[in-house]
Amino acid sequence: MLEGQRSIVYKTDESMFFEAKAMFQDKNYAGCIDKLQEFKKNVRDANLMQETEFLLLSAAFRQGKEGVGMQLKDYLDKYTETNNYAEACFMIASTHFADKDFPLALYWLQKSEINLLPLQDQEDYTYRMAYSYLKTGDKDKAKLLFMGLRENGKIYKDASSFYLAYIYYTEKDYAKAIPLLSSLKDKSEFRLEVSYFLTQIHFVQGRYEQSINEGLSLLSNFPNSAHNTEIKRILGISYYQGGNFEDCTRYLNGSIQEDATTARADHYILGRSYFQLKNYEQSASNMAKAVGDNDELTQNALLYLAQSYLYVGDKNNAMRSFEAASRMNFDAQIRENAMYNYAVLLHQTSLSPFGESVIVLEEFLNTYTKSKYLDQINDCLVEVYMTTKNYDTALESISRIKNPGNKINEARQKIFFHLGTVYFSNAQFDEAIKNLTYAIEAGNYAPQEKNNALYWRAESYYRQAKYGASAGDYKLFLQRSTKKTDLNIAAYYGLAYSYFQQQEYEPATNNFSNYINAETNRDDVRYADAYARKGDCSFFMRRYTEADRAYLEAEKLQPSMGDYSLYQRGFMMGLQKNYKGKIQLMDELIKSYPDSRYITETLYEKGKAYLMLENDAAAIQTYEILANDYPQTDNARKAGIQLGLLYFNENQPEKSLNAYKKIVDTYPNSEEAKVAIQDLKSVYVELNDIPAYAQYINSLGGTAKFEVSEEDSLTFIVAERLFLKGGNASQAQNAMSKYLKDFPNGAFKINAHYYLASIYYNKKELSLAKTEYQKVLDSGDNKFTLDVLFRLSEIQFETKDYEASLKSYQQLQVRAVTLEQKHAALIGIMRCANVLNKPEAVIKSGDALLKEAKIDPEIKREAHYYRAKAYLANKNGAKALVDLQLLAKDTRDIFGAEAKFLLAEYYFSTNESAKAEAEVLDYIKKGTPHAYWLARSFILLSDVYLQKGDNLQARQYLESLQHNYKNDSDDISTMIDQRLEKLNE
Repeated sequence: MLEGQRSIVYKTDESMFFEAKAMFQDKNYAGCIDKLQEFKKNVRDANLMQETEFLLLSAAFRQGKEGVGMQLKDYLDKYTETNNYAEACFMIASTHFADKDFPLALYWLQKSEINLLPLQDQEDYTYRMAYSYLKTGDKDKAKLLFMGLRENGKIYKDASSFYLAYIYYTEKDYAKAIPLLSSLKDKSEFRLEVSYFLTQIHFVQGRYEQSINEGLSLLSNFPNSAHNTEIKRILGISYYQGGNFEDCTRYLNGSIQEDATTARADHYILGRSYFQLKNYEQSASNMAKAVGDNDELTQNALLYLAQSYLYVGDKNNAMRSFEAASRMNFDAQIRENAMYNYAVLLHQTSLSPFGESVIVLEEFLNTYTKSKYLDQINDCLVEVYMTTKNYDTALESISRIKNPGNKINEARQKIFFHLGTVYFSNAQFDEAIKNLTYAIEAGNYAPQEKNNALYWRAESYYRQAKYGASAGDYKLFLQRSTKKTDLNIAAYYGLAYSYFQQQEYEPATNNFSNYINAETNRDDVRYADAYARKGDCSFFMRRYTEADRAYLEAEKLQPSMGDYSLYQRGFMMGLQKNYKGKIQLMDELIKSYPDSRYITETLYEKGKAYLMLENDAAAIQTYEILANDYPQTDNARKAGIQLGLLYFNENQPEKSLNAYKKIVDTYPNSEEAKVAIQDLKSVYVELNDIPAYAQYINSLGGTAKFEVSEEDSLTFIVAERLFLKGGNASQAQNAMSKYLKDFPNGAFKINAHYYLASIYYNKKELSLAKTEYQKVLDSGDNKFTLDVLFRLSEIQFETKDYEASLKSYQQLQVRAVTLEQKHAALIGIMRCANVLNKPEAVIKSGDALLKEAKIDPEIKREAHYYRAKAYLANKNGAKALVDLQLLAKDTRDIFGAEAKFLLAEYYFSTNESAKAEAEVLDYIKKGTPHAYWLARSFILLSDVYLQKGDNLQARQYLESLQHNYKNDSDDISTMIDQRLEKLNE
């Protein structure tokens, strides 16, 4: 063809050129190039030079030399009108084709023209254009060209058949693809790819037996093929479709191990196969990996994941997976199945901490009104009311039932009872009484709970000092009790105390005896206490012999009560004029119980006994010890008066004067100071030194008022009568205020300030009450000091003045006389110290409270709670653990609820994740009315799973909490969002 393109006859010696051309045609491209290079040196004709350069480039192209494509482009730039344009473009395209740059190859092929190419290049041209079209996505043009080559081609006939089959395959025209592929099965160069595509087509068309045969053949013949991972996947799924789950797991596992980006659907099929093989752990593992986007596959996977968890005994995670599946709407049947199982598991496992079991059961009934599961759901709904401790939600649910039957009414009565006991545990006695009353009045559907409600209502009334009401309920409870139970025994004890507090000592004695006879646990502190109170009853009824026996028995049973027993027995000795016996018992108390809270009373009574024996020296010695060692007590003031009188009677006027003056100086506004000033007058008269008395009185300034004006006295008496009368607090308040205004330094100003403070306190005007109480306290020791400290410390705490409250409680602790005052002081110190972050003070006061033999159970739990938190603050986890474990046994009150969480959190912080997980799961099972701490535990559990790398479970717990926790006012939602955001990173 080259000759045909030339029309010029060269006059120069062209023999060398034609020799080169002949070499080119013989494919002696190296010789051709050498000859042309030599010839080129002498060429003068431009056309001949153009032909020479083209022939050189053509030979280089045929040799496959690098860079020839660019040289051809330069050639075309140089000879823009060349007759070799089509061939040059073809060769340029061919270089791009070889480099797999198919867009550029197509570009230059389109610039060429097939009819202007040598015959030897025309089939190459067509094939390369067809293939370039295929690679650049124009399958229609590629298809036409491949069809032509398949019919007319020689070199590319088989290749065209293959690529034409491939195009049909991609277009899912398998009827045309299969014959073409089958025709190439014996062609070695296409055998692998043909087998691969035939396997794919059989698989896609559901001919699983053929896909298995073809796939196995491929694996056997081409063990190192890049397609083998996909072939194993196809084999695994094909075996699955044919019910051969063993081979499915073998091949699909092989595929998954070789490809880390395995599709979720493959994990789903593998999980289903393991499920059929009853290998539920592997089933769960793969189904967890199949869970992903919010789609139908995830819903299906969640259902099988839940069922797998059930088979391995993990009901908790099964429940969460059923829950997740029930929230998806892709498959109504799966949703119904999942919601039913979720509801049933909530009921069976009591894992319904936020009342969702009731909500889910109700939702199921409302959604699937004709479900085959209706009977089971109705039964569960009745029973689940008692498995959740979210009683408010249960009551709301019952209220939505139009015609409740006996089972529902029974559940309601039980719920009212349990709700009442929860409020009791949290010291909310008004709410406890309200709900227990509902339980009592709700019919007779739950007789045991109805009767027990009487007991707990009696306890609630007692805590409110409504002793008549408590006695009535205790008696009714005992009348209705048919069996001897712990509550029955405790009721005798409570009834006895109710009578005791009302000073009805005969029935109190009888019921303390009933309790003693019924109680089998002699180590119970109540047992010894009952003897002590029985002794008190006999004491008040002047049955001293019976009282003595009872006190001795109390001391024998509980040595810690020995001081009280000795004091009472000694006091009775005095009443029976056995003063030596009284002194002996008081000395035994002082020796055996030097830190007894009765020590000052003991010393005072011992002094009185010496007076009765006319042993003034011993009395003086006793009173001196009392006055000097316990100066801040009421008995110290009384002892001071006795010392003044004794010294006067002993004709020691100077000591008498000193004793009286000490009372006035130390307790200037006390009743004893007034007595001391009056008695001092007698001493000075005896000394015949009235001027000295006058000088002393003048030195006191306005401190001492020993002569009260009639107007002062009458004005105060009127105001006091209004106060004591009650009924009109405003009149009493005005009268007291007027008295203080008219007599700012009146003889009764301390009394007036105290009464005024009491009025303000009862009216809840705490700021004004605090001011008045402080004035009483600032006046020095007086008869109101203890009560003022009691009230003032309480007000300071309520108004968040914790530092001042702490100091007041500490003063109360020093001066406390009664057990109630001592306990109040210790509780107050503990609470204030907790708020003020003073863990040592918390621990000290908590220890003291817990050492008390008789303390209310709720106060005991509070002490354990604050002490545990103080230990944690001090990094003393081991000691905190003991308190937390004790509290966590009962999660009904706020202390147990938080303690259960703190216990799990402590385990997590000490890298004991397994214990933390177990603790939270136990918490979920037990439940609590205090949803916040259970929610915190859910979040902690998600942290445990995050730490273990179990993101699925972490997410499920967080999403469950997000779905069911209804309080938006706390920090729970923020904690959930933070963790979900981390999971989504």
